[in-house]
Amino acid sequence: MTERLSHTERLQALIEGAKPDRPPVALWRHFYRDEDDLDRFVEAMVTWQKRFDWDFLKINPRASYHYEPWGVTMRPSPDELTKPERVVHPISKPQDWARVVPLPVRHPVFDFQLRAISRIRRALPKPFRIVMTVFNPISVAGDMVPTNQILIDHLRRAPETVEWALTAIASTFADLVIEMRNAGADGIFYATTQWASADRLTAEELQKYVLPFDRLVWNAAGDDAFNVLHVCETRIHLGEYREFPASLVNWDATDPSNPSLRDGHELLGCPVMGGIRHETDLVRDTPDQLKEKTVRLIAEHGDIPFAVGPGCAIPVTVPDENVAAVREAVDAMGG
Repeated sequence: MTERLSHTERLQALIEGAKPDRPPVALWRHFYRDEDDLDRFVEAMVTWQKRFDWDFLKINPRASYHYEPWGVTMRPSPDELTKPERVVHPISKPQDWARVVPLPVRHPVFDFQLRAISRIRRALPKPFRIVMTVFNPISVAGDMVPTNQILIDHLRRAPETVEWALTAIASTFADLVIEMRNAGADGIFYATTQWASADRLTAEELQKYVLPFDRLVWNAAGDDAFNVLHVCETRIHLGEYREFPASLVNWDATDPSNPSLRDGHELLGCPVMGGIRHETDLVRDTPDQLKEKTVRLIAEHGDIPFAVGPGCAIPVTVPDENVAAVREAVDAMGG
């Protein structure tokens, strides 16, 4: 019988290249109706952790905290199944980017998140690891315009105006990430959203308009951070992120346009996370089917440093019994 490790020991073993008692596992989701109320949001995050006993907690805040401070107006969720909607976008013309300036980390929208981290940390003491979700600067910029194509056009026709804004966003979030660590986060869950996909930008554009700003934010977390890199969407430029010293790298490895977990590990040389089909299997399968698929996923990747996870946030329609099935299957593989 393999000795049972703590969550922190299990993650550390994976990071250091040792084989843990079982793969680490974490799933994450939104709680739309709770994300604007500090008490309910903290309770939702802590309850999610205590119910399913994940190996780390990804704090899953309202996505709009990243861009509301620069003038985006949201329509709140009317119920727990409906995503909030952006209704006012502050940027439409290239010259509008000049209005995007560095902001203080104690802006009320940012302060809400810092207070949430602090309260979650008190409820889930160290050495258990929690990570805070942070979008990369170009993702934040992409949510200030009505469509992704507008940002792409601005980058290609007037890049200096967008670079001004990206610098302001990156400097703001670099400062904010430091305060997130001070509030109790062990690191960041750094998400590229749509902007590391070949469907949006070329590899050359990624190198010029994305990675320099990513480095500023990423490095602010510190050398001791437990950082999870999430490279989102299809046809991802995964290899362009090989220089980022992530504790885990997560992407939708089940999408045929993306590298497999095994290919991604070979490309990056660090622990990888994924393999759960979050938009299909988690929603539609029975618990028994999910258990079987999760056991097979673990068996097929037992020779690489690997953690079980979804390719992105799981849909809010996923039944709790399906989440529990994945969690139970991972525990069953613990020897």
